[in-house]
Amino acid sequence: MKRIAQTVCLGIFTLVLTNIAVVGQIKIPKIFKPKTEQPVQTQPPIQPNPPTSTSVNGTRESIRTSGSFVDDGFTWFEAVPTKDPEIKQTNVYTGWVLKSSIRLMGVFPAHSAFKIVVSRAGSQVSSNRCETSSYNIPANNPADVSFIYASGCWNNEMATKDVGKFDVEIIAINGGTNAETSVRKYKIDVLKINRVNTQTGKLSAPDSPRYVISRHAEAPVSILFLRPSRAYGYVFLGAAGATSIVNQVEILFSLSPSDAAKPIPYGTMRCSVDGKRLEFPGSGLQADLAVSHEQRQYQEIYSDRIAAAYYTGPSYHDEIGFRLVLVTLPLTYGTKGDGYRLSLSNYPGNWECSLMNNGEKWRTWRWTVDRDGMPVKHPEQNGNVNLYFNSYLIDTEFPAGGSALDQRLVPTSAAEGFFYGQKWTTPEGRAMAAKVPTKGSPIPVPSNKIK
Repeated sequence: MKRIAQTVCLGIFTLVLTNIAVVGQIKIPKIFKPKTEQPVQTQPPIQPNPPTSTSVNGTRESIRTSGSFVDDGFTWFEAVPTKDPEIKQTNVYTGWVLKSSIRLMGVFPAHSAFKIVVSRAGSQVSSNRCETSSYNIPANNPADVSFIYASGCWNNEMATKDVGKFDVEIIAINGGTNAETSVRKYKIDVLKINRVNTQTGKLSAPDSPRYVISRHAEAPVSILFLRPSRAYGYVFLGAAGATSIVNQVEILFSLSPSDAAKPIPYGTMRCSVDGKRLEFPGSGLQADLAVSHEQRQYQEIYSDRIAAAYYTGPSYHDEIGFRLVLVTLPLTYGTKGDGYRLSLSNYPGNWECSLMNNGEKWRTWRWTVDRDGMPVKHPEQNGNVNLYFNSYLIDTEFPAGGSALDQRLVPTSAAEGFFYGQKWTTPEGRAMAAKVPTKGSPIPVPSNKIK
């Protein structure tokens, strides 16, 4: 019986060895499984590592695969008016607090958080902590990246009525160790927007002011985003943030709109490479259609009764606001084209695309596509600013005097920097900042100052 058992074991062992030898000759595809829990880090890394390259759809993807850095293109600040809950009057406000949207690239433990510290002249004005949400690379989409983020982080309890320039420090709190690491520093300029109540004559009186954070310095900033199929939009908001079934080419740009109550109308796109005009495939209005979506926005309305014409009747209004707009171009990338759209990757060279409406140029953008079919990073991205994966700062040009989209254009970026106070560090960046024309006033104009 013992000898039979030994014979059986020997046979099984021989069969296993045979199968191992066969398996060694067969290439078994790696199966990706989504992680249900995030790996715990002992410390969040501070400095971003250099970008690495991987191949997706046969083209180079400029993707940062390790290290942590704040995505400057995602950062968005608003000044939210605050009220004392004990005061019943609806028009009594206590000032403003900072509302922040921040994205930190990398994989972090659950319950990681951001601490956002607002200071002025070295003295802390406010501080609040917001636990983050996380997004990890999906198993079926290796082109995507991982990050943690807070969208709309604010605390009603630390209001201020001060206005002007403030420093904002972003501190990452590791959910596994509670270790705090400063990951980005910004600067904001808070503007006070005065108002009057709805009464007329002697009953008219100042209403509580509102506050806005100036984004005039962001006017020359535009981001080219090559969005892979199945990936979310840059700020993953609304219809423009939903996943796409094809590779999309998108541009995000900032403006102070001429009418904040109306959405940006669709336009058309005119593109050339090395000066040669591209002909988009297809026919009809869809061939060169450029679809616009507002990704983020805020606005306030200044009002007064200073000029005699406004003593009675409706008060004088002057609106001020800012938007981040996403435009989907009639292009794709990383493929030969789908019969409806040209592939950016098939046209290496110097690109120029203009967003137009009824013959008027609203913006002109320029960038370079390398021989491998992917855009070349802007010099400002080499250590100065950090953007999302497949994202490129591109040259922006305005029509003389601004476009119909623009209510206010102020050439302050050269002095104040971009992405909330990051200084331009390259000749190319400073040249782009110098292209911003002047249109309108940087702040609302009182009724007795209208020319």
